Amino acid sequence: MNQENKVYVIGSVNIDMSISVDTIPLEGETKAGHNFIKNIGGKGANQAVASATLGANTTLIASVGDDIFGKEAITSLANNKVNTKSIMVEHADTGMAFITRTNRDNRIILHEGANHKMALDKALEAICGQEGDVLISQYEIPFDIVLKGFIKAKQLGMITILNPAPARYLSKDIFEYVDYLILNQTECDIFTGIYPTHKDDVIKASQVLFKQGITRLIVTMGSKGSVYISKDQLIETAAYKIKTVDTTGAGDAFVGGLAYGLVHHQSIEVAIKMASAAGAYACLHEGVEHAMGTIKEIEEIMEGMKK
Repeated sequence: MNQENKVYVIGSVNIDMSISVDTIPLEGETKAGHNFIKNIGGKGANQAVASATLGANTTLIASVGDDIFGKEAITSLANNKVNTKSIMVEHADTGMAFITRTNRDNRIILHEGANHKMALDKALEAICGQEGDVLISQYEIPFDIVLKGFIKAKQLGMITILNPAPARYLSKDIFEYVDYLILNQTECDIFTGIYPTHKDDVIKASQVLFKQGITRLIVTMGSKGSVYISKDQLIETAAYKIKTVDTTGAGDAFVGGLAYGLVHHQSIEVAIKMASAAGAYACLHEGVEHAMGTIKEIEEIMEGMKK
């Protein structure tokens, strides 16, 4: 196995327009917001930045528009150490995300834009990893690209991570090509009918998903930590105790942290602890683009938990 294994992310790029408000406006109501943030987002971009900031050799396979936002996104991703050679530029609007932050929570409205203009043949050509490399994807791009990308990745001997968010595609066709399925509580409820709040709930959810072809499941439960379960192993990981500022991007930081651990040949237990620390670090900062931690910053959080 190559000691310099790489991370490939195939997914979305959005421009995030984020604002805080004390309470969500009622129907027809206008409220004044504060702490406006504009940055590069999209689950694909976020996960790639998380992995690259930690130090993994990371390539993003994505599609942006031929507008000012597309140029801005590519420049920003490159500045965040992401390999952008496989980002396609399409005659379309760059994807957008409108984020409302309130009470340390967030609500998001997406405009797909160029994310759904991605060329299947170019996307598959860009997946050129080898044994031990990792491919990550989500559901902010067409399902057919994700499915065929995972099929190719497994043919190449790559490790695959699926974070099916938003949970818009419920097809089980992809499950046999997934090495690690990562769900939050809401996604777990959508896929299994079980909203998990503790280990026993995750065990029940895993029984549903294992029958459908999943072999390794990770469920994140915010302040309740996370649970990893395979057919022969169960690992509970406590959440890091932090003072949350903004949860936006925490899930993406978790995915990037897990990928970093896997390509550095960490045990799954250590990789999940690293992922949890990456998610916790993201919660300490507003926005996403500049909320992803370096390996030193993540290790400091992990060390703090031991004290």
